Amino acid sequence: MSDEIKQGRVSVISGGTGYVGSAIAKKLAEDGMKIAVLYKSASDEEVAKLISEFHGTEHASYKCDLADAAGVTKTIERIEAEQGPIFAAVHAAGTMPMRKQLYLSTVEDLREQFEPNVFGSFNFLSACALHLAEHGDGVIVGITTAGVVTDLNTKARGAYSPMKFALQGMLVALREELLPHGVRVYSVAPGVMPGGMNAETPKAFLDMVRVSGPTKTLAEAKDVAGVVSFLCSESARELKDLTLLLAPESAAPNDVEI
Repeated sequence: MSDEIKQGRVSVISGGTGYVGSAIAKKLAEDGMKIAVLYKSASDEEVAKLISEFHGTEHASYKCDLADAAGVTKTIERIEAEQGPIFAAVHAAGTMPMRKQLYLSTVEDLREQFEPNVFGSFNFLSACALHLAEHGDGVIVGITTAGVVTDLNTKARGAYSPMKFALQGMLVALREELLPHGVRVYSVAPGVMPGGMNAETPKAFLDMVRVSGPTKTLAEAKDVAGVVSFLCSESARELKDLTLLLAPESAAPNDVEI
């Protein structure tokens, strides 16, 4: 359901062509927002097809490497010049986890994972935060993982959880720094999802997670999108907590566990 606060406002979504990012983009477009999709490696045809599926017509895409700090700054400035002031910044970008346990990893392994994910997160979030603080309103949402708020971890992912803890730490700091500027900051923490990066994960493992995971369900991209939609609404202003752990799929967006 659309929310008056969202109508015609701009939402920029990093990783907007990915499994989670594209679902968020479609949902926010359905809510009446203008979408700015950031992508790195998708083809022009793939991006054009995705945007053609969005509700409404005032959407755009921007090729952007989040590891390039200057390029990110220019892209965010371009979005504001072309589409208007950004209201929501949603960070859904990420690279495929390295399937290597942390204690077996090298410094080079960590650097390969941290440079695009941790520094890329900082480049995107800080560039957007500067504009939102200047506007005196807006929402920042980072997609993390249930591992940052529970003891759930997947041992074969090595640096994945440390990277997400780094993102969570940035969101903690930004929440405190931006609160006086009227900007709300949230973290959405889904458990293991069967699609996207886990599309080829064995079904037996997914079934085990469904039983033993903290949410007792496998989250899907649409579930994350529903929560992000809620966080961009007027109703979410009442929330006091930073992190939302996705609840079972029967829950409504405003029934997420906190």
